[in-house]
Amino acid sequence: MRPSSILLATLLGATAGCAGSALQRVPPGAPAAEVLARAGAPTEQRSLGGGVTAWYYVSGPFGWTTYRTRFDASDHLIDIDQMLSEANFRTMVANQTNREQVLDMFGRPGLIARYPNLGEEVWTYRYLDVTLEMLNDDHFDAATGVLRYYTLYRDPAYVSQGRK
Repeated sequence: MRPSSILLATLLGATAGCAGSALQRVPPGAPAAEVLARAGAPTEQRSLGGGVTAWYYVSGPFGWTTYRTRFDASDHLIDIDQMLSEANFRTMVANQTNREQVLDMFGRPGLIARYPNLGEEVWTYRYLDVTLEMLNDDHFDAATGVLRYYTLYRDPAYVSQGRK
């Protein structure tokens, strides 16, 4: 990685880390304006239906966290959760969960790869399992957008460095 890339990755990670710690100090029921003032602009926003809006603070593509804040129809905070975890990934169901549901849960992935010969699109999320660097690959049917399967595994970039 070039020094400028390392600096950019560090700055992005630091910004997301600041948002995460700022979010932890916002109480449920707080107005969206308070969340914005404390944590800054979200990486992305999505409508979850039923008047609920979600803001995502993504530390990727090099980071390990995605904080999702949910707001009710009156723009008051419902909850804040760090979404990238094995427990949350395991809520996905093969042949039922679709791309939109994955985006609603985790926000955008760090990497999207398309495999036309397999008819697949693979989304990759990085996360920490306590102290282990992990990856989650979600394999979607390219035509229907339905999850075929997902895999959770150690990030080879860290295993190859002698960390097991």
